[in-house]
Amino acid sequence: MSALPFPPPEPVGGPAAMVVPVEETSRVGEARRTAATLGLDAGMGEAERGTLAVVVTEMATNLARHARRGRLLLGTVRRGDDAGVEVLALDEGPGIANVSRALEDGYSTAGTAGTGLGAVRRMAAEFDLYSQPGEGSGAGTAMVARVWAGAGAARSASAGRQPLRTGVVCVPLAGERACGDAWLVLHQRERTLVVVVDGLGHGPEAALAADEAVRVVRERADAGPAELVQAAHLALRATRGAAMAVAAVQPAAGAVLFAGIGNVSAAVHAGGGARGLASHNGTVGHAMRSVQEYRVDWPRDASLVMHTDGVNTRWRLDAYPGIVRHDPVLLAGVLYRDAARGRDDATVVVARDGGV
Repeated sequence: MSALPFPPPEPVGGPAAMVVPVEETSRVGEARRTAATLGLDAGMGEAERGTLAVVVTEMATNLARHARRGRLLLGTVRRGDDAGVEVLALDEGPGIANVSRALEDGYSTAGTAGTGLGAVRRMAAEFDLYSQPGEGSGAGTAMVARVWAGAGAARSASAGRQPLRTGVVCVPLAGERACGDAWLVLHQRERTLVVVVDGLGHGPEAALAADEAVRVVRERADAGPAELVQAAHLALRATRGAAMAVAAVQPAAGAVLFAGIGNVSAAVHAGGGARGLASHNGTVGHAMRSVQEYRVDWPRDASLVMHTDGVNTRWRLDAYPGIVRHDPVLLAGVLYRDAARGRDDATVVVARDGGV
């Protein structure tokens, strides 16, 4: 048998972020090189890659010089036909005491080539920051910047007018190339379909199961949540199986339809309270009773949070006052930062009303 000229592609799960710990300035170059590769994958021209390099350099240097346990999560993002790179910076303190001052253009305490965080806000097509000074749970900063390829930057201004805004953090277990989690967000005419899948275990076999579940959803995207989970159950019989949850958010109707099997947590948060969306016991692809689909209300100020069991369930939204008014990926980021178990793939998906 002749050898293949290159190894076959392995299942990848996700889409997952690339994580670069930045606790010293020697890691800034690694972060910049990682971003450059992603920029090429997104189709960025030379000028856009230069912008991305400055953004990443400033954010990484800020982490290395001022933060505890800083890390950058970098990934390619897509919105319709547009592609770009999302840079999410997370740290565990000490936080930023004066956010307005830190974001002034020209203000820099790190001696970098740009002009501090003000340059990041000015150069990125999209930027947001959430910070809590202090010690202990919830303290630290989460910051996101996105740089788009081509005309994507000009179109990014309309992003806030979507009926539903979403943010995702998906990270494989340390040391794994494949991610056993997978997720999908599909914006449709009257609903947004949010899917989170956790292949049993981790690594390539788990990713294979998660990828297969997402493939089924794409092929049957007009079906309801229960029907999608049932279809995935049949398709995953040859895999190790998965936990899976599907939410169909209908903002105009003020409703969410939900169905889930296994350990994927989901809840609708609104008005200071939370309504859990219960998944039933079982494994998609192996042992599963009939799938139940049910409806809950979707108030205008609602946020949907879904995550795999790589993130514990002991977090509280009120530990992050005001965060629901920020980019949804910042909430996904702080939940990953503060609640990830560290021994499995971890995925958090946040969706909220676009008018909030």
